[in-house]
Amino acid sequence: MFTRRCGTPGKPALVCVHGFPTSSIDYFALTRELGDDFDIYLLDFPGYGLSEKPTAPYVYSLYDDARLLIHAITEVWRLSDYRMITHDRGSSVGIIAVNTLTAALPKSAPVDLILTNGNIFLPLSNLTAFQVALLDDATARATAAAVTPEALAAGLGFTVFMPRRTLDDPEIAALAESFAHNDGTQVLPDTIRYLHERTKDESGWLETLSQSDVNTTLVWGIHDNVAPLRVANHVWQAFLKTKPGINRYWIVPGADHYIQCDAPTQLAQIVRLTAQGADIPLQTLGTRPDGAVLVDYSG
Repeated sequence: MFTRRCGTPGKPALVCVHGFPTSSIDYFALTRELGDDFDIYLLDFPGYGLSEKPTAPYVYSLYDDARLLIHAITEVWRLSDYRMITHDRGSSVGIIAVNTLTAALPKSAPVDLILTNGNIFLPLSNLTAFQVALLDDATARATAAAVTPEALAAGLGFTVFMPRRTLDDPEIAALAESFAHNDGTQVLPDTIRYLHERTKDESGWLETLSQSDVNTTLVWGIHDNVAPLRVANHVWQAFLKTKPGINRYWIVPGADHYIQCDAPTQLAQIVRLTAQGADIPLQTLGTRPDGAVLVDYSG
């Protein structure tokens, strides 16, 4: 597994958990924003980024990745006072890890959990045609074989980033290189099967989180059509608004699915405010008309 530590040693710790089909490279811009304020820890799960991409009989699992994340936090990085920010698939991994730590090792649970755009309630999401083809056993391998790293990166840039981006954009070009590492596109039909685990168990994960006293912040890019705003609204109202702890719900008008790439400065400010732990009035960040909005709060 590829791991990375950056930022400033001695500052508050921040663990960044990536999603599908990308890697910790998603947090490049955010780590630049937060490097002076946090000691930042990142990893690429098996099948992603610069980590190995094992093929069958290896079985990719959210639960295994949650165990890997817990191992990194408790045994490798040895963190006891930290925040965790998650994205996309990583939000499921993060929720499982937080629920496990809260039950078994409460002193190792994060102070704050920050969840960003992801299909964490699938009945309200919109899977893309590409995702559907990868999930179908009849078309999965042919679909993966037909897509190049450059095409996958360009497709993401054109559909789930705001503003839309091409391979000329350094972040999209870097995505293409990460997909090419160890022929990462070949395992897409295997890594995407996490959606079956999510379909089966997502309500249970959210219900358990709703009883946790780990402070939970939801931050959502409003332009996301894959994990649309209705996902965040439902999760907030049904599971997070009335849970123990301090809980907040932010909406970022200028961002799509990859909020940490589209609006890193605003997301960084939200992370800082969250870590400060003080009361935050319902507000728009700064004086910008497109600033992030704290729309609800509990605790």
